[in-house]
Amino acid sequence: MLLDFTSLAGPAPSGAAGHDLPSCLRVEARLSLAVGLEAGRLRVTDRREAGAFRFRMPRRTPDAIEALMVNVAGGLAGGDRLSLMARAGEGASLVIGSAAAERIYRSGGDTTRISIALAVEPSARLVWVPAETVIHRGARLTREFSLSVAPDARLLAGEMVQLGRVASGERFTAGTWRDLWRVRIGERLVLAEAFHLEGEQAQAVGNPGGLAGHAFLGTLLLAMPGAGERLPALRAALMGEPGVHAGATSHSGLVLARFLSSDDVALRRAFLAALRVSAGTDLPLSRLLLLQETSNRGLS
Repeated sequence: MLLDFTSLAGPAPSGAAGHDLPSCLRVEARLSLAVGLEAGRLRVTDRREAGAFRFRMPRRTPDAIEALMVNVAGGLAGGDRLSLMARAGEGASLVIGSAAAERIYRSGGDTTRISIALAVEPSARLVWVPAETVIHRGARLTREFSLSVAPDARLLAGEMVQLGRVASGERFTAGTWRDLWRVRIGERLVLAEAFHLEGEQAQAVGNPGGLAGHAFLGTLLLAMPGAGERLPALRAALMGEPGVHAGATSHSGLVLARFLSSDDVALRRAFLAALRVSAGTDLPLSRLLLLQETSNRGLS
């Protein structure tokens, strides 16, 4: 399945012809984490950190290892690069989140590049749900996601994106945002998707055929045996969330849900409700996400 949404609407944002700081001053971060079973015990089998990002592990239980990504540089700007590789070895369980929202700042011309590679080996479980990404006006961002799941493994991956600093009145009306997703179950490519916004985006983002003016987006992926059986419950959960446009579908052992909203609280509430339904009793969730869910209930 190949989906390609492309919009080229006018010239690049002001200042895009220039450059940001020299490459020697830019963030070049690489994270690698692997967990596995050794003598029947769940352990971290590989952990590597380079650049401005670190792993913090607030919880280790016999059932799952939880890791939080922390950016000590306080955000990403033009020319910065982040590469994350995570693997749940056979029979192991890993939960990855982040300590705070990631900001992508306005660029002077260079592109911020993020690469995420997740691998889930036979009988393993991996949950990847970081805090939201805030893309500032004038940012230039390219992200690549490569997800590989064994046929009998379980993967739950999700993210939320905010276009512009909405609370400050800023909208993502200029800049570049490119996403490329590839999901494989076994040797089979089950999802290939490209998303592309570039140039002056006021008309494209506001168009009913585009994002219809919504500044908050969410994506949720579930890959596991019998994933499609959770689709009715997932759709029922989405129907009960006001202020959110959402839909879910199932294909080749993969469930995909998408969210749009003009309200960050409404989007987060719908996203967490869908996350809970998708996880069921098979997948562990981050304690930080569960705290967010409790906080959102207090706002309802």
